[in-house]
Amino acid sequence: MRVLLFGKVSYYTMDTGSRIKLVREHRGLTQQKLGEMLGYGKSSANRIAQYEMGYRSPKANRLKEIAKAMNIREEIFLMPDETPIDLLRILIWYDWEHEGVLQLATSRTANTPPGKTVSPIIYSEQLPLNRLLLDWADQKHSLSVRKITRADYLEWMLQWPPRLP
Repeated sequence: MRVLLFGKVSYYTMDTGSRIKLVREHRGLTQQKLGEMLGYGKSSANRIAQYEMGYRSPKANRLKEIAKAMNIREEIFLMPDETPIDLLRILIWYDWEHEGVLQLATSRTANTPPGKTVSPIIYSEQLPLNRLLLDWADQKHSLSVRKITRADYLEWMLQWPPRLP
C-alpha cells in the first residue's frame, strides 16, 4: 500500500498485491486455485500470498497472465497514466479506494447542498471521452440508489473501459 501525503491528510492507494487479492476474492477464487490456473503447482497458494502481501512483485508479463486468468483488463494491474482514459481509470479506482471523496453528477442531476459552492462538472469536447464520463456517472448513480450492488460496480470497473466505437 502506497501513502500519498496532502497537507496533514494521508491517502492510501491500493498496491498491485491488494488489487490481485480484491479481484481474486471477487471472483471467488482461493489463492491455491488462482495459483493452479497460473501453473504454479504445489507452491500455488504461497506464491499468490507473496504477491498479495507485497513480498514479491510479479513482472508485467505475469500480471498480464493473472489478468487473463481472472478475466479482467490487464490495465487494472498496469495502470499507465499517459492518456485521458488512463487518468479516468486512476480516478475510478481512487473513488473505489476512498469511497465518498469524489462525487459525480451530470448537468441535469447536479444538486449542490445549500451553503456549498457549486461543484465542478468535468466534461470533454471529445465525444468518446464524454461517453466514458457519463457511463461512470451512471454507474455511480446506479450504485448509490442500489440499482446495482458493489460487486456489480466492481465488475464494471474490472471490465472498464468498454470498447470504444
